[in-house]
Amino acid sequence: MVNQANHTILIVDDEQSVRVSLERVINKEGYTTFLASNGIEAEEILGRENISLVLTDMQMPGMSGNELLKSVKKNWPEIEVVVLTGHGTVEKAVEAMKRGAYDFIPKPFKRVEILHTVSKALERYALSEENRFLKEQLADSQSKKYNFIGKSKAVKSVLNLITRVAPLPSTVLITGESGTGKEIVARMLHAQSPRDNKRFVAVNCGAISENLIESELFGHVKGSYTGATKDKEGLFKMASGGTLFLDEISTLPLNLQVKLLRAIQEQEIMPVGAGQTVPINVRIIAASNKNLEQEIENGNFREDLYYRLNVVGVFIPPLRERRDDIPLLIEYFLNRFNGDMNKNISGVSMDAMPYFLGNAWKGNVRELENTIERAVILCDGEKITTDHLPQSFSSDETVPVLSNKGLKDSVAEFEKMQITKVLEIVDSDKKTAAKMLDLSLSSLYRKMAELGLDPKENLV
Repeated sequence: MVNQANHTILIVDDEQSVRVSLERVINKEGYTTFLASNGIEAEEILGRENISLVLTDMQMPGMSGNELLKSVKKNWPEIEVVVLTGHGTVEKAVEAMKRGAYDFIPKPFKRVEILHTVSKALERYALSEENRFLKEQLADSQSKKYNFIGKSKAVKSVLNLITRVAPLPSTVLITGESGTGKEIVARMLHAQSPRDNKRFVAVNCGAISENLIESELFGHVKGSYTGATKDKEGLFKMASGGTLFLDEISTLPLNLQVKLLRAIQEQEIMPVGAGQTVPINVRIIAASNKNLEQEIENGNFREDLYYRLNVVGVFIPPLRERRDDIPLLIEYFLNRFNGDMNKNISGVSMDAMPYFLGNAWKGNVRELENTIERAVILCDGEKITTDHLPQSFSSDETVPVLSNKGLKDSVAEFEKMQITKVLEIVDSDKKTAAKMLDLSLSSLYRKMAELGLDPKENLV
């Protein structure tokens, strides 16, 4: 069944009486309409409004119905077109259908026939929109693989929680510093849920002005405020059947926190200016980089909403607390940017790796991603070196200063320390360690023996 409030119909006819008559019939069914007396006016409206269906007369001065049909199918191919025909023009209407019109309605009009044809045309429009959305989702999922990269205990804990929680309808609160990957976790929860064939709608609550956010979330009805020229579907309705991700939830004004709480509890919303509630079917996932318990104490966040959101809490640790994931993340981003920039950089040099492992990473994974992207842009060789790192590269783990020994002993001390550190990061996986150290596997075993490290210990 077609939801009338979601569709807008453009009526095009050079006779005012016809336009008014059709408008009256169609508006009574709850549809929004626009009127145009010719094709030029119709194109102007199509360029600025979200039109679902065009009803157009065939015989009009200037631009004919056939010419308008051609323009619509070229510039707005998703919009359905129904042509209005007078006596003796049925053959032309049939030709119009061959050129893309959905159907035709002969004059004089019958109310039942008009509404039946409009309803069927809009059903096809809605189906086409849904198919288009699913294709976009598929293309999006193929171009953006939402993977939470890492094999540390912290990451394994997050991934295990995602697997357990994703199939459930429960609300989820994701916390962690900026750049840790909260939206990636939210998308993984959606992708592994029964709602994965419906929309994932993400909104940054802090990026929308306080005056507009209620309308953005809950929608509004025509005339509810100055500038509301037609009904607007909010993000809750857009995410119907799927998932609504509310990022930076701590920035939501207190008065809207009350409405959000009700929406979650009752599964219904009240659009701005509406006189009755609208049912919804949405799973809520929220995220915050602030301590919400502290925000509650400061009077900035409602305690009841916090507990309603935090049915299941997922904490994402900062990158500095899972440094053993850094080599994997480097490899992941290198592969991606190599493909994007048509390069073949094999890894990070031995002298640069300590800086990656010791950097403060205040921007977390996002900062690491940007650092690798910058390095790939600058690097023309096979390895990323310290020359490709930002001058502002800071470290909360000072790169070791060697003792006052001779050059040979100092080099050996550094090599032993570096090999030991890398082996610790990769859980003694010699093959991976050799790759990170830019050595062959046999050279690594030989070097370990020379440095007094048992090459047979903790073999993987």
